[in-house]
Amino acid sequence: MASRAAVLVLLLSAFAAAAQLDEKFYSQSCPSVEAVVRKEMVSALSAAPSLAGPLLRMHFHDCFVRGCDGSVLLDSTANNTAEKDAKPNLTLRGFGFIERVKAAVEKACPDTVSCADVLALMARDAVWLSKGPFWAVPLGRRDGRVSISNETDQLPPPSGNFTELTQMFAVKNLDTKDLVVLSAGHTIGTSHCFSFSDRLYNFTGLDNARDIDPTLDTAYMARLRTKCPSLDDNTTLVEMDPGSFKTFDLGYYANVARRRGLFHSDGALLTDPAARTYVLRHATGAYREEFFADFAASMVKMGSVDVLTGSQGEIRKKCGVYSSRATISLPVSPSARADRLNLLLCWSPDRVLLRAPSDRSTVASRFLMWRERLLVAAALVVVVSELASSQEAGLQVGFYHATCPVAEDVVLAEMRLILMEDATLAPSLLRMHYHDCFVQSRKGNTTERDALPNRSMRGYDAIERIKARLETVCPLTVSCADIIAMAARDAVYLSHGPWYNVETGRRDGNVTVAEYVENDLPPPDSNIVDVKTFFSVKSLNSKDIAVLFGCHSIGTSHCGPIQKRLYNFTGVMDQDPSLKPAYAAELKKLCPPPRPGDVDGASGEGKTKVPLDPGSNYTFDLSYYRHVLATGGLFQSDGSLLQDPVTRGYVEKVAKASSPDEYYADFAAAMVKMGRTDVLVGDLGEIRPTCGIFVD
Repeated sequence: MASRAAVLVLLLSAFAAAAQLDEKFYSQSCPSVEAVVRKEMVSALSAAPSLAGPLLRMHFHDCFVRGCDGSVLLDSTANNTAEKDAKPNLTLRGFGFIERVKAAVEKACPDTVSCADVLALMARDAVWLSKGPFWAVPLGRRDGRVSISNETDQLPPPSGNFTELTQMFAVKNLDTKDLVVLSAGHTIGTSHCFSFSDRLYNFTGLDNARDIDPTLDTAYMARLRTKCPSLDDNTTLVEMDPGSFKTFDLGYYANVARRRGLFHSDGALLTDPAARTYVLRHATGAYREEFFADFAASMVKMGSVDVLTGSQGEIRKKCGVYSSRATISLPVSPSARADRLNLLLCWSPDRVLLRAPSDRSTVASRFLMWRERLLVAAALVVVVSELASSQEAGLQVGFYHATCPVAEDVVLAEMRLILMEDATLAPSLLRMHYHDCFVQSRKGNTTERDALPNRSMRGYDAIERIKARLETVCPLTVSCADIIAMAARDAVYLSHGPWYNVETGRRDGNVTVAEYVENDLPPPDSNIVDVKTFFSVKSLNSKDIAVLFGCHSIGTSHCGPIQKRLYNFTGVMDQDPSLKPAYAAELKKLCPPPRPGDVDGASGEGKTKVPLDPGSNYTFDLSYYRHVLATGGLFQSDGSLLQDPVTRGYVEKVAKASSPDEYYADFAAAMVKMGRTDVLVGDLGEIRPTCGIFVD
């Protein structure tokens, strides 16, 4: 028994040492880590948005010295001057806030998450909360125990020329494209005058007023001189991207293209043909999504530089203080566990290779050297036990971590492409999830999609496209119901709304009935009593109603659902008195009276589209609530929110909010709650290879 235990310890240790960074690394040991970090980041950047740039810079400085190991966070000791006290790092800000975030993470998951990983997550959220891209951060870094001030000479200086910069990046396995892409981190934040004042006063060392950098735009140079009057200014801060230094955008490239990059290193990008081409392309502002994808890819690449993993380094409780002992806990990432299972199945005498492990070079090669079936059998017992114990009967965040770890990434990637091709599909896909959750499955012949309320639904092809992509990666694994839920979340996020974790594990129903759609879905002409009745059946309360109606922040409607409200509200050719007259007049210009025989707006006039939230109908924001207060809303059901004390109070609260953060949190919670409605899990239902076709 003891020898078997020793074998298992040896086996697991080998796997832990081989483990690489993984986006789902903490899914079992600390599943809330990203939510904890983001909550603190939202709170801090709401109060001090200028902190975003320093936190991004901190991650950069950490990765370029000894790799992304959190060593930049360590305090100096009596016997050692640490990186943070070296000259290039004296202007870094945010150390205290990083300790605050780490303390929150420690409270949720003691001795589990490294400072290096916390910093990587904070840098990503700093960019995202500054209206930049969101990306999945590979995790599993360990904290380094060495921090030496002299090693900061590895940091690319702001005065570097292109040759120097490319050489310093190459040492970190970062290429020319990474250099020009990551330089755009200068789109957020500020810099002290002394970092660039030599360009203004003493560029070649002549020490006279005319000794300026000739590559700098003269008008911009004059403006900088008014802010930085001398070489001795050590306190003044200057925006790196004037006019939008708190927003992550393409303004940086526009400035560099006009020879208005703040640092010499910025201007140096124009001296290389490839870098110059990239700068000029993105200076146009026409390729935002392309740049965002490039930046995310380069950040992931930089975040993997010389990382410590497995049993290397430590996990610090406080980021500035060395641990008194090495941390022993070695959480194994979900994908590493899946690789172990896949590898063992390859060796089973009655199986063929079902799916290749994600990293044969680090996992499979070590196994193949051992060639001992006893170890394989023992490991298989452990793996199967792990997977079985982690399964729960209900929905859970990360349900596919072992069986299809790339599921959410595939959905998000496809959604980006789909909405780049047709942004108007976002509200349709959100609406599809809502309709799917509200209609219970019952036996019948005519399907739900053919029912009248669903005939205007679009996006079925998009769902099939995502499903087909997933089937090539993980056949018969991810349900169509889960795809709809994830696509709805991504539709909101890609419309500038919140990101939230989707609980997955739904199974697909194998019955669908058109006639029950109208019985289960609250129609747009519902009053508040009817709305509350429909929602209460789904265990959703008044607050959920007010929150979920915020979905109407994006999208349009045909005239049909509002014609009665405009022309025949009570059957005597009257108008809904709760609709503000000015708004009603605007709607009547778009939606003329229905013609004789027109049923529910089936005529040409009824098919005209009207924005649900005029002015921002493709941006997920708070203006829907302001619109309802000011006009009575497009649908009668929108206006009905003002007829109930709870829903009206919420509408008024959100309409007056200066920040969307609280509403975003409420929306995420309500969407998760709605997503649990009458789900099929476990052995119920089926997993369809094509969403529109029953499995025989």
